[in-house]
Amino acid sequence: MMFNHEKITDIFNAGERHGVTDQEVYYQTARNVSISVFNGEIEKYSLSEEGGLSYRAIIDGKMGYTYTENASDIEADAMVLEAIGNAEIIEADDEVFIFKGSEHYETIDTYNPEAEKRDVRDKIQFMLDLEKAILAYDPRVKRLSSNNLSDVIASRAIVNSKGLDINEKSNYCLAYAMVVVEADGDTRTGMGYDIADDFEKLSAEKIIKMAVEEALTMLGAKPIKSMQCPVVVKNDVFAQFFSAFTDLFSADRVQKNLSKLKGKLETKIASETVTVYDDPHLPKGLGSTAFDAEGVATYKKALIEQGTLRTFLHNLKSANKDDVVTTGNAAKGSYKGTIGIAPFNVYIEPGSQSFNELLQPIEKGIYIVSLQGLHAGINTISGDFSLQCYGYVIETGRIGKPTSQITVSGNFFELLNGMDAVGDDLAFTILGSGYTGSPSVRISGLTISGI
Repeated sequence: MMFNHEKITDIFNAGERHGVTDQEVYYQTARNVSISVFNGEIEKYSLSEEGGLSYRAIIDGKMGYTYTENASDIEADAMVLEAIGNAEIIEADDEVFIFKGSEHYETIDTYNPEAEKRDVRDKIQFMLDLEKAILAYDPRVKRLSSNNLSDVIASRAIVNSKGLDINEKSNYCLAYAMVVVEADGDTRTGMGYDIADDFEKLSAEKIIKMAVEEALTMLGAKPIKSMQCPVVVKNDVFAQFFSAFTDLFSADRVQKNLSKLKGKLETKIASETVTVYDDPHLPKGLGSTAFDAEGVATYKKALIEQGTLRTFLHNLKSANKDDVVTTGNAAKGSYKGTIGIAPFNVYIEPGSQSFNELLQPIEKGIYIVSLQGLHAGINTISGDFSLQCYGYVIETGRIGKPTSQITVSGNFFELLNGMDAVGDDLAFTILGSGYTGSPSVRISGLTISGI
């Protein structure tokens, strides 16, 4: 880590002088290379570095908090006194904690040192070649509306006065392209992306296929008549949809009566085809980590197991309220953030049915390949949703004509019970909230509104 441990010692010594009970330093950095191209030239190139340090201290049973972006020039007494002042204005009576550390932490492969050896000129050329290949793919491809490559290296550390001293480093490279296709006055858009722990592992072919082919097949799509019918949702699209509801599993939301899952532990909330995991040790998962934001060791856990709700997600405070052990899901958006609760890598366990087998029993239905308005069209309290979408008509077990300008509506909790089949094609999405995965799923009935 770049941060000097001597400065942490200075802060902790200052805390002791001012009567602080327990203390913690959380340090975080991130470096991002970002590249965009347009018409065969570099449109944007930037190298940004950011990071900082936060300090938490318990004084008279209350948690004081402060942070600084300038971790190299810290006045220890001033930082401690600011945290103490912040603690004095807190009115909450919740018990607060600085964690002493877990007995064991898994070794998680979150960093590839080879990634730092890649020449930025090769990354620029990759994006130039990607743009050229997309524009040459088909005459109906008119332009790229946006594109970007981001190469990120991040690190974080937690050190506290109870002896905890842990750190980790991670990296990823993401490239995406959004394309516009047109034919006979009909315009469609598509997006393709790929993500890896090393720039050289990115697949231009995958990005091109994902962005262009679906957009082309949607040309000429028309709305259909309204109906109640079986629906199959594409794997990464359902992952994006499911991610909008993962806050319902937060114990903090449950304790504040903001989740309809309250009181339903160990009861059936979904069909038996549904098993959902939060796995912070998922290989190459963007949310993978050995420890949470409070320094608690992480582990894989089932949120739903064959339809039964098994656990809520906890940090130390919520676990203490419920008299349970924390699930190690404390989260901070950045070093500036306060402690909350979040999953790491959530995914629906794949089943054994192929995509074609999901379609086979459907006489008349819809295959959804895109959902729009996830933030505006979803009520996470009631579970109700109404979302614009597009996809394809399913007729006698086969994919038929494309359809657009339609809306799918229903209720999330009813949908969970209506999931009568889960495919074998697990895929993860970077869209939505967190890193979430799902196979394609079949729902027995949803309302499709068209003409």
